[in-house]
Amino acid sequence: MRNAPLALLLFVLGVYLLTMSGHTYSPDEETMLEVSRTLVTEGTWAISPSHALVEVTGADGRRYSQYGPGQPFAAVPWAALGLAVGQAFPKDQAGFPLRLILGSYNALIAAGICGLLAALGTALGYKRWASLFLGGTLAFATFLWPHSRTFFSEPLTALCLLAAFYLMRRARLHAWKGARGRDDLLMLGAGAFAALALATKIQYAVVLPAFVLYLLWPARKMGWGAARQRVRPALMWGAGFALGMLPLLLYNLSVFGSPFLTGYGTDLKGTFGTPLGEGLYGLLLSPGKGLVWYALPVLLALWGLRRFAVQHLAEAAFILLLGASTIGLFALYNFWHGDGSWGPRYLIPALPFLLLPALPVLQGNAKQGEATTEQNPPPATFRPSRLLISVIVALGVGVNLLGVLVNFDTYINSGYNDEERHFDLAASPIVGHFKLLTERLRPWELNIIQPTDTLVFKDGFSYSEGDKTKHELLPRWTTGEAVVQLWPDLAHGPAQVTLRLTDHRPPELPRAVPTILVNNNPAPVEPQPVPDVPISADYTFPVDTRPAIIVLRSSTWNPAKQGVNERDEDLGLKLESVTVMEGGQPHSYTMRDSPPAPPYYPQPRWYYNPATPRPADLWPVYMAETGMGRKAMLALGLPVALTALVCLTLGLRGLREE
Repeated sequence: MRNAPLALLLFVLGVYLLTMSGHTYSPDEETMLEVSRTLVTEGTWAISPSHALVEVTGADGRRYSQYGPGQPFAAVPWAALGLAVGQAFPKDQAGFPLRLILGSYNALIAAGICGLLAALGTALGYKRWASLFLGGTLAFATFLWPHSRTFFSEPLTALCLLAAFYLMRRARLHAWKGARGRDDLLMLGAGAFAALALATKIQYAVVLPAFVLYLLWPARKMGWGAARQRVRPALMWGAGFALGMLPLLLYNLSVFGSPFLTGYGTDLKGTFGTPLGEGLYGLLLSPGKGLVWYALPVLLALWGLRRFAVQHLAEAAFILLLGASTIGLFALYNFWHGDGSWGPRYLIPALPFLLLPALPVLQGNAKQGEATTEQNPPPATFRPSRLLISVIVALGVGVNLLGVLVNFDTYINSGYNDEERHFDLAASPIVGHFKLLTERLRPWELNIIQPTDTLVFKDGFSYSEGDKTKHELLPRWTTGEAVVQLWPDLAHGPAQVTLRLTDHRPPELPRAVPTILVNNNPAPVEPQPVPDVPISADYTFPVDTRPAIIVLRSSTWNPAKQGVNERDEDLGLKLESVTVMEGGQPHSYTMRDSPPAPPYYPQPRWYYNPATPRPADLWPVYMAETGMGRKAMLALGLPVALTALVCLTLGLRGLREE
């Protein structure tokens, strides 16, 4: 394979397919998926009313997606295949193959962005190795990787904008000299791709001035007469843009009654209310959403910006204007953080452009023996700058791997409020995902290391209702059969364990009669009422082994079914506290969740399963929890795995040839 960018695309796609999640993450994605489904099954843009979707009323009174038509229309082949495969599954499970197949959509789109960025690097005159390295850096060291696993529309927007710029760059060297034919087609295509980006997400119309600047840049030093003779490329770009916008205008006219009316309406009062300083800090530097943390290689771009601007002034001006307009718009947006995602989601369309100035840095640190120029002398055997580049890229990979392995929704619903998650370093998702991941690895750790003075909530518990900011694990409900693992210090003889249990079920239901087992043996306990709390009692029993497995069994009840509240979950007793006495004195214990209980969702959704925390947010793990059976899992998973391996093999072979 001689096409290096294509080889990179295939390699990245192979990795992305292996690390898909197999599900969606938000109502935004489910809304666009529903549009794709109705296009396939009913041939209409209208969707069924649902409180779980983001919908608006169209001119005909029916309900439509608030979002642009580009994403659901582009995903129609994936939806059609997913629906066809889903027919082989029971009705209540048909959604799983649909979403698994849909997961390959943004995997392909994001891999395409990486390959196209590498192609753009070579088109700008940089060495192939440096361009490929930049494409791989975008793929795995930025938040594009976690977003390749979603169905958000920002990756498609990014691909369209990058394709538009790439075609303009290819045509620019010749088009301003009056070339015809192929260059005209390139400029037509560039304009059409820019329009398709707006059909996907209209907010990015804010970047159009950057494209106009790049179109007119060669004429900036010409007189009016000379410039007028060289307007053909701009006219061809404009024609392509007009043709690309036509389907969007017809869609708006058909659905909303006006070519210039979108699902966002005309009343934007209150939409842009974030103070500019706060939004800029949030998007660029905040620990919860800052670009610099979730895309560390932008530091390399800042490092190389001056050299890039000297070599490519027009492209540098384009990047600065595009970046400033995108960041400025979303810094003012009320929902600037784009939550339900990893990092500053709304900056994905600008991300490939923001990384381009890193190319002089990468080329200046090329491999020993690579072809060099007079301006790029052969590098020394060791350069501190190479080590710095390696550290930045490695840290970028590590940060975004956390976004791949842990579901965004798990941490977003962990108890921290938005202000804390976005601006408090201790509550940053990077820190939170690392903690969740390490907690999920603790079952293996506990099997190897025998800890002392440790109590672990193993199974059968709902989420903690203690102070989340202090990571309190009590109080919490059991779900019928709860398991606690205890490592007591037996130097002073058996430990005495006291469980304080509360029975909150309505008076009309019979009281729970708990059974407590210690290492599979019934513990002889008599409940001791808690003064002034008639629904609570203390249960005390001895523990003389290390570790000790304590099982708490009780009948369950469902608050939603009893009309108490909306909590549709089978609950046993509420564990208020655990007290351990050693040598007649209360002893302090370290409490752990292993694995951590997930937060509660009132209504289970495709994109989050409240019943169990997945050890890793990957499609094989997700499929294993659906209960579809081994044969169904094999039938679905084998084609995905084989496709990924083929892509990896072809990609690696092509990259080695380079």
